[in-house]
Amino acid sequence: MRYFIALFAVFALIGIVYFERLNPESLTVHLNSATSYSISTVGFFLFSFALGAFIIILFTLLRDAKTLFREWRSRQKERIDARVQDIFSKGLYAYLSGKYDQAISFFRDIIKIEPNHFYTLLRIGDAYQQERNYSEAIKFHKRARKLDNKSLEAPFALASDYVLAGSYEEAISIIQEIVRRDSSNVEALSRLRDIYVRIARWDGAHEIQGRIVKHRRDRGEDAKLLMGLRYEFARHLYTKGDKDKSRKLLKGIIRADKGFIPAYVTLGDMLIEDGESSEAADLWERGYYLNYSEILLHKLEDFYLQQGEPEKIIWIYKKAISLNPDHAALRFYLGKLYYRLEMLDEAYEVLSELEGTEGGMPDLYKLLGNIYERKEEYEQAIGEFKKALGLRKRVMVPYYCPVCDYHTYDWSGRCPRCGGWNTFTVSPVHVKKDIYHSKAKNWHASKTEPSYKKDRIEWTGA
Repeated sequence: MRYFIALFAVFALIGIVYFERLNPESLTVHLNSATSYSISTVGFFLFSFALGAFIIILFTLLRDAKTLFREWRSRQKERIDARVQDIFSKGLYAYLSGKYDQAISFFRDIIKIEPNHFYTLLRIGDAYQQERNYSEAIKFHKRARKLDNKSLEAPFALASDYVLAGSYEEAISIIQEIVRRDSSNVEALSRLRDIYVRIARWDGAHEIQGRIVKHRRDRGEDAKLLMGLRYEFARHLYTKGDKDKSRKLLKGIIRADKGFIPAYVTLGDMLIEDGESSEAADLWERGYYLNYSEILLHKLEDFYLQQGEPEKIIWIYKKAISLNPDHAALRFYLGKLYYRLEMLDEAYEVLSELEGTEGGMPDLYKLLGNIYERKEEYEQAIGEFKKALGLRKRVMVPYYCPVCDYHTYDWSGRCPRCGGWNTFTVSPVHVKKDIYHSKAKNWHASKTEPSYKKDRIEWTGA
């Protein structure tokens, strides 16, 4: 190679001398008005060639230097990314193991290296949320949201922070922004609805659920929830004085779902309050024969007793028994009614036929004991009371929710424990809790929202 370069230099030198002799002329190059230089034509050509070669070499060196620098930066970034990924994996493992303080420590190490690592900001906010340090959770989730305003993870997490911190208006504002960008985002609509339910803003919850029903294909559970929210909205309107619209909504619920008992109960109470007692009684009676709901029978019983017309409810009970003669609970309720009316012989006749009923009725034995006591037949009374005390299981009277096994003496259209509407029922017969265990499990599973994870909002009753 050296010989080739030397040979090339010799031939170049010979060429220069040869062309110099053939072209002895010179050129005058003016650098400015006062400065000029004379140079031979061949020299000018050689200078121009050398200058061009220098420029080409310079740009080539710069390009190679830039390439080398990029490769160095890339290797540095790969090392940093590998380190960040390793620490992030440790932090995520700690987070999923419930060791939130360790997870926070790992995530903070990453932030020192890479302050704008989106998923680290997101997860450290989640860890603080689990630690119930909502101010720190909000801070980090806000930073993550600014880094990627198209991602839904950060705004959803931030909204959850605000909900858990009790700042519902801020949470609503964030979710509404998502809905404005995408009105068909069912997840955002569901979260907004849940917040409205949590703060009992029934008008908003009802409107949002209507939109959800339109967007989802499987509308079964959503339609049931819509009925519940419409029912609460109707009650809300009534308390605000808009009685006509409230009644219209309740009637619409009954037309759409003839088995929604709370609508019958509440509409009947409204009719009585407005002086339309006969219409209320007719409504409850029609509702009973459509659904055979004992809750409506109890409403009718209280109504007719208050009206001083016990014969009407007695006739209704007898008609109900004739339609379902094997229904022990109906006979129990008739016997209890006779007892309330001081018709002890009739009460004893009906109730004594129920002794030995499968499952046992503690209140039956209490009533029989009271009847014997009133008749001054104390030994029989003591025997019945002992039977009642011997049944240690919880009595299912008057109201209970078979979904979550909640018991109460106050009727409600919505179960305060599980948040379900139209779940209350009545039964004087003992029912084991595990009968409804699988049903309750399935019901709670259907209420779980996929992206809420541990920050899911729990409803707490009407």
